[in-house]
Amino acid sequence: MSRTLIIISGIIWLYWATGCSGTEADKLRFLERGNQAYEKKDYDKALFFYKEALLKDSTFAEAWNNKGLALMQLQRYDAAIEAFNQALAYKPGYGEALLNNIKANLAVRQYFAALDLTDRLDRVWPDSAIVAFTRGLVYVDMGMPDKALPAFHRALAADSSNAEILTNIANIHYHRQRYDSARYYLQKSLQTDADLPETYNILAMVNMATGKQQAALEAIKMALSFDDDNAYYLNNLGYILLQSGDLAGAEQAIVQSMKIDPYNAWVYRNMGLLMFARQEYRQAVHYLRKAYEMDKTIVGLPVALVRALLAAGNRQAACDLLQELPPGPQVVELQKSCR
Repeated sequence: MSRTLIIISGIIWLYWATGCSGTEADKLRFLERGNQAYEKKDYDKALFFYKEALLKDSTFAEAWNNKGLALMQLQRYDAAIEAFNQALAYKPGYGEALLNNIKANLAVRQYFAALDLTDRLDRVWPDSAIVAFTRGLVYVDMGMPDKALPAFHRALAADSSNAEILTNIANIHYHRQRYDSARYYLQKSLQTDADLPETYNILAMVNMATGKQQAALEAIKMALSFDDDNAYYLNNLGYILLQSGDLAGAEQAIVQSMKIDPYNAWVYRNMGLLMFARQEYRQAVHYLRKAYEMDKTIVGLPVALVRALLAAGNRQAACDLLQELPPGPQVVELQKSCR
């Protein structure tokens, strides 16, 4: 339901030195023009100028790094990884390229490559908060909160005023249903930085989990006020509106989220719940099954899928799924339909 954060270095700017050769001056000029295009979000033009810089000097690590960042903006993650690898081949201790490469590897779920890069970054920036924080984020994406939490606390010990670290600790407590602990870290985060949208996003979900729907709606709207096309925040807005009975508003937010990020299992879960609320049970099964295929760990999803299957008249599939689920009050109750 919530997203993790990562600090990604911005584009690298280099400034001309007096007396540099013509080739050196040309490559720096192309780098600068690429950076200007990048800042204007014209990533294709940025790539053109970075390529020109690299034609002047194929070992220009900063141009490779910035090319990788532009490729990431275009969601061309495999090409970005190759660009960062080139930067590191020519400059092995290039911390920013290592950090960016971790993000690119996480985007394509190459977790062990990301961990290996984190170890390399630790040798470049030993005992730094950013390395511990990044390692924690990798573990979060791997579904290993027990390893992520100590990493975040190591990061916090090195940088106690970092709101992102505090929010990510709160996120783990939220998913563990430790809502008081989550609130504690969220409040500390807000005291440190009141302009971090992810803090409001997590706060919205904590409020929902504790029955505070209006407060949840206010918090998610605050998150969207900072980042209005964020797929995660829009999806959470849809969920809150759905639970509040505003089905039309929920559909609008969920569909918009799905268009921005069609690879988020939670958005299909929410669309399935919306279809169920509308008594469109076959459609509910379609979306809930897709969510289940993408991520079986979503809390409550298997039970929701069983209910949709039963409502759609697919009793056998519902009963088969129930046999796979661990025992619990809801499962035991639903098993009565299979007798």
